[in-house]
Amino acid sequence: MRYWLLVLNEDDFAEQQAYEVDSVEPGAGVPALAGDGDEVALAGPGGVFALGEINGGAVAYRRRLEELSAVAEGAEEGWGELNPDAWERLVRALPAAERRSDWLVSLSLPVEAGDRAEAVRRFWSYARTLGPTELPTFVAPYGRELEGTAFLLGAEHEQDPEE
Repeated sequence: MRYWLLVLNEDDFAEQQAYEVDSVEPGAGVPALAGDGDEVALAGPGGVFALGEINGGAVAYRRRLEELSAVAEGAEEGWGELNPDAWERLVRALPAAERRSDWLVSLSLPVEAGDRAEAVRRFWSYARTLGPTELPTFVAPYGRELEGTAFLLGAEHEQDPEE
């Protein structure tokens, strides 16, 4: 078994943060020496965001991190092989996995329309047009809605109109 670090470019990283997917297919494919079952740490411009394993020509997610880990900060874009000691240090530096829980996620848009059906159509048109890069969603632990925060692309986002 080999250990790898895959650093995605900003666009691919943003895509991975925006949507729930089972795997990522690197544009350049997997390294020739890589085989199914090899462990992979996935990173973006700010650090490691997930762990996975090679499965065919893709990296299947095993665990996503809520916050980026600066373990791989400054690493070059693309694939890099890690020795077992470096892999162990990287994995130990990651935060402990959190227990799954229920969340209330909401999205509200003021929509001007002639009737309810038109309002719904316009809502989905706005949501599709703006997407996760421009349209913040509000997330709160289920039953504790007052603790809600705004998120944009999977990261907490300030909602001050002046920002």
